[in-house]
Amino acid sequence: MKYYYFHGYGSSPSACKAEAMREILGAENVSAPDFNVSPEEVSNLFDKLIDEISSNNEEICIVGSSLGGLYALYVATKANCKTILLNPALIPMVIVPKITDKVPVSATLIAQKLSSYIYEYYNQENVSVWVTDDPLINHSVLTKPYFYKGVKEYIEFDTNTASGHEFTGFKNVFEKYIKNYK
Repeated sequence: MKYYYFHGYGSSPSACKAEAMREILGAENVSAPDFNVSPEEVSNLFDKLIDEISSNNEEICIVGSSLGGLYALYVATKANCKTILLNPALIPMVIVPKITDKVPVSATLIAQKLSSYIYEYYNQENVSVWVTDDPLINHSVLTKPYFYKGVKEYIEFDTNTASGHEFTGFKNVFEKYIKNYK
């Protein structure tokens, strides 16, 4: 299986979660695009990734964190592949102002359109959601109700296992997931 890691707002393809995935799976099995570009470039990157994933004969799983969770779910919905969402920011109009006031309204509106599309069309059998005690996102109000059709799995980690919006403990959780998956 090939994995993609989609980082969150203000993060990067070399985030600690991406590095943990490379260490566990091997660097050749993990791709991590850079979303620190303009909204237009992100849109073009989505098109490229959807084509790349859709035409790949190998099974694909996209792991997306925070705003990268929204992006991962959009691409996975379009490309019909598996996704694991880590503390996903699925309703950007609520979460982005908590993070920064420097994000242009146009970028937030584009993300909101993605959110609306996904809400309607996501494949519940392809979606795993992993959440922690996140100080930025109230998952019982913003995340759980979003998945009105349900999901393959919805895991709420206790603070001893994983915690915070940054998902401290991800490496151990992901390594156990991979061992159980094989």
